[in-house]
Amino acid sequence: MQRPGNCLGRSFGSITMSAMTSRCNEMPPGCVGALVDEVPLLTTAQVRPYVIATLLHRGAAKDSEIIGSLAPHCTSSDLKVGGWDPFDEDYCEGTRLEKLIYEVLGEFVSEGLVRYNDESDLWVLTTRNIPKVISWVAALGGKMPQHLLMEMSREEISRLPDYI
Repeated sequence: MQRPGNCLGRSFGSITMSAMTSRCNEMPPGCVGALVDEVPLLTTAQVRPYVIATLLHRGAAKDSEIIGSLAPHCTSSDLKVGGWDPFDEDYCEGTRLEKLIYEVLGEFVSEGLVRYNDESDLWVLTTRNIPKVISWVAALGGKMPQHLLMEMSREEISRLPDYI
């Protein structure tokens, strides 16, 4: 008789060790274990906090850095190149994760939160929509990136009248 168990070393009723082991091998790293049926597919709402945190931490980020921070939390479907996207009902050119990250960055560009620097291949926070960035910092209990503080101080000095 096989001893019941799971990936975490606990036993759960009549599930055999071999069934649990094969199930654990299919799960991505960082997954909770046998009690969770599967990791849900990512949406832009789940990607947005990772993009925000990376931008606030660094002030600027490459898309590959954001992909690297999110990859351990994705299903294998989110990481397949040319995989089926059930939301768009079409095949992706890249990975579904890349597509979602570019959607979020595109939203941020349209809101004036970030700009793309072609020379450095970086997405950089801007001061055009500073109240939104301040709300992110306040919600996370974080710190404003140094380059934003310097840009804001330069803009304040340039707003002073000439006679002062």
